[in-house]
Amino acid sequence: MTSATEQDATELHIGRLGDATVRVSLDPYLSVLALTTDALGGRRRGAPESWRKHIRAAVSPAHAQAVWPLVAPGHSVMPDSVSPLSPVLETSVDDQVERLRGLSPDDLLADLDVVFGSGPPRHWRAVARQPGQWLRAYAGAMSQVWAAIRPAWRDARPLLDREVARVGAAAVRGRLDVVLGGIHPNGRFEDGVLKIRDPEPARFDLAGRPLVLVPMISGGDALICCLDRPDAVWLGYPVPGVGRLFRGAPTPPHDNELELLLGPVRAQLLSVLTRPTTMGELATLTSLTPSAITYHCERLGAAGLVRRERHGREVRVSLTPRAEQLTELFGR
Repeated sequence: MTSATEQDATELHIGRLGDATVRVSLDPYLSVLALTTDALGGRRRGAPESWRKHIRAAVSPAHAQAVWPLVAPGHSVMPDSVSPLSPVLETSVDDQVERLRGLSPDDLLADLDVVFGSGPPRHWRAVARQPGQWLRAYAGAMSQVWAAIRPAWRDARPLLDREVARVGAAAVRGRLDVVLGGIHPNGRFEDGVLKIRDPEPARFDLAGRPLVLVPMISGGDALICCLDRPDAVWLGYPVPGVGRLFRGAPTPPHDNELELLLGPVRAQLLSVLTRPTTMGELATLTSLTPSAITYHCERLGAAGLVRRERHGREVRVSLTPRAEQLTELFGR
């Protein structure tokens, strides 16, 4: 299993999206894992500090230490035996935790040998010395975090349902490329290949397996994926709008299909781009900050929906032919 961070790119070669089977799974365990590593790891992944403090307060120090092998800087691989079960099954968190508690220490040691070869790397050596103790502590950490965030998972249901509808609309309209292109700040989708920055990059082919999208309640930089199992490829990514959940704000209803597909901010940007427009003009038209305009235009550009061209001191943004087709298809 890989957890993307910050350097080179892992590639998932999907090919023609029209030939791929794409599903959405609402599996809470990936959210537990994402928020656990954010709160207890050395690298923040975008969850607000209030949430991180809430999670740290819920986990005992001994259990918190068990998370450290998963968040070692420059590493993203963990043994399959302690990776989440396939989200296709939507296994409950309690059942996932019980599976960890029932795992044999010998099985974990054997898995470490398979994954790491001649010996576990430094950050897994303490696990190899006391595998049974580590399994109990790690399972305890997952259980304690779930107890802390279970109400938030319940409150996130409107956001999660909205994301299911968004992916479904994109699939029906043949625009899953837009969804994959904007799935994560450190990812991009082009020419049938999803590229995700990863400190331990690798290349994978979808090869007829289902592609399972798993929206998470997590920080905006969180990404958890499993690309090498034979039954399915799955990607856990921040559910769009999760910032509203962090702030305790209600989820607004979607007004149109373009907003459902792209999210309200990016749909608004496309709707006001009736001509080449400067970044300053966009900020005025949308009431967004310049930094927000830059971020969203970068993501729309990565999805092939806008182009940015410099004219003297100004940068003008305009729609690409793909975006014009999209806005015509969905309506402004």
